Amino acid sequence: MTPINMADDSHVPSPPEMSALLAELSKDADADYYGQGGAVEVFEAQAACFLGKERAVMFPTGTLGNQLTLQRLAGGAPARVIVHKHSHLFNDAGDNLSQLSGLTMVPLEGAGAGYSAAQLKAEISRTKSARVASRIGAVTVESPSRRLSGRRFGQELPGVLETARAEGLPLFLDGARMLIECAWTGQTPAEMAVPFDVVYMSLYKYLKAPFGCVIAGPASLLEGIHHDRRRFGGSLYQMWPAAVLAAYALPRQAEVWARARAVADACIPLLKASARPPTTYSDGTNVMMFDCGASPATLNAAGNAFGLKFLPPAAGRLAVKVNETWIGHDPQKIANSLVDALEWVDR
Repeated sequence: MTPINMADDSHVPSPPEMSALLAELSKDADADYYGQGGAVEVFEAQAACFLGKERAVMFPTGTLGNQLTLQRLAGGAPARVIVHKHSHLFNDAGDNLSQLSGLTMVPLEGAGAGYSAAQLKAEISRTKSARVASRIGAVTVESPSRRLSGRRFGQELPGVLETARAEGLPLFLDGARMLIECAWTGQTPAEMAVPFDVVYMSLYKYLKAPFGCVIAGPASLLEGIHHDRRRFGGSLYQMWPAAVLAAYALPRQAEVWARARAVADACIPLLKASARPPTTYSDGTNVMMFDCGASPATLNAAGNAFGLKFLPPAAGRLAVKVNETWIGHDPQKIANSLVDALEWVDR
């Protein structure tokens, strides 16, 4: 049986596993040419339909796809872009929006993983009152939030969406892990995407691709963006391997996550009653947190001893992620193994 991976959002295929699957799936695939045509074009059409948008475009990285899309969505520079203080855009892309696109990120932070409509309204008013003319070009939402333990944007979202629409501000969803959120909310991906002009979804978090993302939105906005993709050095000669693997995994995600969540739902009460109860969140998804001050080396040793894979702890806290590798395992055994491993590192 597959070892239980508590560090990632999916089973991460080894090179032999990925190669074998790709060999099987690519028998009838056609190569693209710098991201144009072939299996990439087929996958882009599939992704657009899946997300309920008119057009989808594949990029080799989310960092590039987000930047080039927000350039267009914001209507060019100079402009401000509303982001969450703990978002990927603000923390993990090297300030690329400001350095490469002339867009100034304005970070907001509220309770949980979202910000409020009142905060957005205040920033809109502040921007309008500037002595030198300025404007907000786009409002971004990341959900679920990687840096905030997989928590969803939360109950403030409807107000934020209403405020942005009333001001005519484009809405961008950083939905890298949106398929996980859908498993916890019961929404379809297309339903989650409806309020947003543009949606970003990762291809390697859980779709078994070795790289890439897809951006979905209006055809008029994305028309010709492949030229920008190449201009910024992001047109790989062939992207079909990632497209083929993601196309295979995409329609299976709802069932995979439903089954993984069912195991987690049975496991969490057992953990809550144990000697090492986790912290879970009412607005959470597939992540639970444990107190753990072990070193990465000690935790790795415990994982090897109990058949588990762990992330390195951060600031005395250990994030444990539910994913497809939990499927087929007895919830009681998962709980016992996890508690025993954490007790082992404390000895």
